[in-house]
Amino acid sequence: MRRLIIAALLLLLVSGVACAHRVHIQPEVGRIDIKVYFGGGDPAQNFDVKVYRNVSGVESLYAEGKTNETGWFSFEPTPGGTWRVVAEGLGGHRAETVIDGTVMGGAGSITGEVPLYLRVIAGIGYLVGLAGAATGYMGWKARKGVENDSVP
Repeated sequence: MRRLIIAALLLLLVSGVACAHRVHIQPEVGRIDIKVYFGGGDPAQNFDVKVYRNVSGVESLYAEGKTNETGWFSFEPTPGGTWRVVAEGLGGHRAETVIDGTVMGGAGSITGEVPLYLRVIAGIGYLVGLAGAATGYMGWKARKGVENDSVP
């Protein structure tokens, strides 16, 4: 039982570290300024950024570069189409978002980010699943102990 509790605590600690390495992209339209940052808010420095322009279903590389020391990357867009922005860094960190270029005067349409309430619900589901697995394991252990006691 003690091993199960220790394993569950270690799993929770490791999952918290993995969540801290989530990478986000925050575009701002006009000249498109893209902020790339980790889940904890730290800037993603020196990430490779590629910007693809999609017009009428044809996608082509439009701009590429690296984020600066504060996680920012900028490019001058041309009107129309959509922009797919991909940021990649060391260790397999990757983020991607799509910006609707047809509304260049406004904030644009950004996809790819899971809303907070869905992440909370997913986290609760994760914890309930762990509790269910622990309960199943304890029941299996109890049944195994009863079976071993009944053998002469």
